[in-house]
Amino acid sequence: MNKIARLAMAGIASVGLVATMNSAATAAPTATSVVAGPAGAQDWGGGWSDVRDVTIREKPSATSRKIGTLKKGKIVKCWVAGCSAVDGGKYKCTSSSPTENRWHEVNWGGKKRYAATRCLEWGRVE
Repeated sequence: MNKIARLAMAGIASVGLVATMNSAATAAPTATSVVAGPAGAQDWGGGWSDVRDVTIREKPSATSRKIGTLKKGKIVKCWVAGCSAVDGGKYKCTSSSPTENRWHEVNWGGKKRYAATRCLEWGRVE
């Protein structure tokens, strides 16, 4: 195979690699800002909602004191790496959704707070 043919094949392979990298980068959540605690807080895992605002609670219960609201499209970081969840009081994300009792521990203003697991999407955030 001559040099020009090899260069052409390398160029085509490079274009495919760039396209793959671009599609992977755009698959990340589209939330635009992070609501989190102090610098140095863990950097793996968080929750977001592109559907609705979600209440952040003091304890894992729908009757616990409301601490704040995670606005639609924003991100909240998990309290610990791996995004641990705990059992707590029952809730529904919408009037038609099933009852759930799992709550994620999140970092809200540098303190451990709780977000309803089923009301948010969970995954890696940088």
